[in-house]
Amino acid sequence: MIRIAITQPDIRPYRLPVYNLLAEQPDIEVTVFADQASDAPNPVPDTVKFRFEHANVSDRRIGPVAFREHPAQLEVADPDRFDLLVHSWNPRYLTLRPALKKARKVGLPTVIWGHGYSKHDTWMRTWMRNRLGRLATGVMLYTHPVADRLVNEYGFDRERVFVAQNAIDQTPIQAARQAWLDRPEELAAFRAEHQLDPSRTVAFVSRLRDENRPDRLLRAVASGQSELPGLTAVVIGDGPERPKLEAQARELGIADQVRFAGAIYDEYLLAPWLLSSGLFCYPENVGLSLLTALGFGLPAVTSDDIEAQNPEIVALKPGTNGLLYPYGDEEAMTRAILEILSDTQNREQMAAEALRTVTEEFTLPTMVQGFLDATRLVDGVQRTICVPE
Repeated sequence: MIRIAITQPDIRPYRLPVYNLLAEQPDIEVTVFADQASDAPNPVPDTVKFRFEHANVSDRRIGPVAFREHPAQLEVADPDRFDLLVHSWNPRYLTLRPALKKARKVGLPTVIWGHGYSKHDTWMRTWMRNRLGRLATGVMLYTHPVADRLVNEYGFDRERVFVAQNAIDQTPIQAARQAWLDRPEELAAFRAEHQLDPSRTVAFVSRLRDENRPDRLLRAVASGQSELPGLTAVVIGDGPERPKLEAQARELGIADQVRFAGAIYDEYLLAPWLLSSGLFCYPENVGLSLLTALGFGLPAVTSDDIEAQNPEIVALKPGTNGLLYPYGDEEAMTRAILEILSDTQNREQMAAEALRTVTEEFTLPTMVQGFLDATRLVDGVQRTICVPE
């Protein structure tokens, strides 16, 4: 039995399936130490397969810099309780460095798990992050390109670098998608009610925040009307920018071409909106929403500034399941949107590849395999994922 302790700031709903599948593996026992998040199940459902222990995570400010303390990182360094520790790879945790030293002293393998980069990296941030990485027994990344960079540019031992390729559970997405596709009359009625034509509709799904630049999408819809009359945006999400975006749509004269659907978290309720769209556009800072959109068979468009994106950007394959536009070039973004929507055959091919990407490559089992790979630090045994029926 390999007893794994995972410390996290909180448990997000999309992580529950990851920990569950890991805990379902033969001879694996998982305990997650985390605080509660405002959007996480409260308490964590009794149906989960892993053990959950509430851990207080506190914020601490030293001058202008915000830090965190996660005492459980120190408490779990106990070889009588655990065989492998997994901590968040975040230099702002004041407890992380002493926790890594304590684990090393008692001979307990520790993996630190994170992006392995910052969107606003400096040489100091890189140095501090890599210093922590070398103090751990191993590091685990979300993507293979970042893992390769650590090995090839920073000299990390490849045998101690693991990849848990970020994924979300596609089961509810595929169930919702199929449920609506099996009732074409109801889907057609939804499209008619909201005046949506997939060949002229582009969707955005996320919090409405400035850093995601939904304003660029609205300008693209306005400028694309001359070439594709009736071009429409479905904006799914809520946030501080919504009043500004609604005013912007009116100012651009496209209020009738933008559907503000609000925040939708239920996959079944989300499905008809995305199945009534032909494309997903997230101008900048794309993340897990990309995996959701691909799961509904939507090609994607976003910026080519890869280092400013979240790890999920690696699932977008330019020319195959979407397109990248040059960072900041709104005209090019508009052309990319029109290129995909205007070519039905190409759009359908991209849609099929989008669906394949998240059902065959960026899957929950692939992500959990990364955790299983890290267990070889305990006993040298290479384990293979077992997916329960």
